[in-house]
Amino acid sequence: MHNVTRRDFLMSSGAAAMCALTGVRLATAASSPAASIERFSGFKMGLQSFSLRAFDFEEAVELVTDLGLHWVEFFPRHFGVTADEDEIAGRVALLKANQIEPYVHGVHRFDGNANANRRIFEFARRAGIRVLSAHPTADSFPILDELVKEFDIKIGIHNHGPGSAFDRTEEALEAVEPWDKRIGFCPDTGHGMRSGENPVEMIQRMGDRLYGLHLKDQARIARDNPPETVLGEGAIDLKGVCRALREVGFTAPISLEYELQSRNPIPGIQQGLANFEAAAHATR
Repeated sequence: MHNVTRRDFLMSSGAAAMCALTGVRLATAASSPAASIERFSGFKMGLQSFSLRAFDFEEAVELVTDLGLHWVEFFPRHFGVTADEDEIAGRVALLKANQIEPYVHGVHRFDGNANANRRIFEFARRAGIRVLSAHPTADSFPILDELVKEFDIKIGIHNHGPGSAFDRTEEALEAVEPWDKRIGFCPDTGHGMRSGENPVEMIQRMGDRLYGLHLKDQARIARDNPPETVLGEGAIDLKGVCRALREVGFTAPISLEYELQSRNPIPGIQQGLANFEAAAHATR
């Protein structure tokens, strides 16, 4: 637990000053899911909670609410996999009170342990999670194929950049091809850029098996470990991303991810949201 409140953080972080300088508005709890969708021109803009990893679950919920967002992909340190129904119910109640939906959860490393994989799906069903972002091993696919059919919960394979499995889009496409269509993709555009791939082309190739998206930006598209930037300030073509998402019929939430300035992320997140909002409106 960190000894900082949402209000203290927002004031001390300089978020208000950043908003004044850039014209970015600081959303309030009065925002609704419908208003958010209108703000982002039809997209369900959310956040990967790893962006708020310096804060606990309750603080993260408050910050997301103040950002005016209503969809969060929680990573396990914020909302851990558990069989404790009371714990799950308590967290879900807090999210509902703030009109936040935990549509995606992860990233999970599924392996050949069928019982462990099942426990994650059981947790997801109790928590109302629709997609599990994942980095599965090869021997997990037959198990996952049965689980997505039984639970009707999708898997979104996540890339982690050079040196990892699913480094390139073709590897992910080949991996899912033999299995139930509910095994698809939840790529990270930043990791894709570090693998030398254009995010627009990634989205187009993944098509209707795209079930989630970590939206992140890098300074350039290259396999030389380019640094991360605020979304829209690097090499990503945000207008192209918006067009591609519309072309493939993507309707799931988008998870903006910002890994910089872990103790002071709000200004960067706000600017990234504003840049995406402008691109979304320009391509509506």
